[in-house]
Amino acid sequence: NGQWAALRNFCDSRAKPPIGIKPFALAAIKGRQGQVEVMHYIERMTDKSDSEDRYSLFCEAGMWKRALGEAVTLGDGRKIAHVRSMSTSPEVQRLCDKYL
Repeated sequence: NGQWAALRNFCDSRAKPPIGIKPFALAAIKGRQGQVEVMHYIERMTDKSDSEDRYSLFCEAGMWKRALGEAVTLGDGRKIAHVRSMSTSPEVQRLCDKYL
């Protein structure tokens, strides 16, 4: 209901919320919050096992350069190709071609 500061405070009040960080990031994305707010949550996902979730969140947010970085980290050519097909940025497409 638009209480973004309260959501941020709630998420930040614990070292790691029992439900994880992904639901907070998804709420910010679906609530059309800016990239800074979305990144606040995604940056808290620091475990190696979070790479898949970070990739999907970056895709959901349309942050294609960041999604590409995660795809490269994962070493997944299909994810890189997906980023290339979804991004309209010539720079991101060139980078995808380089990594493919």
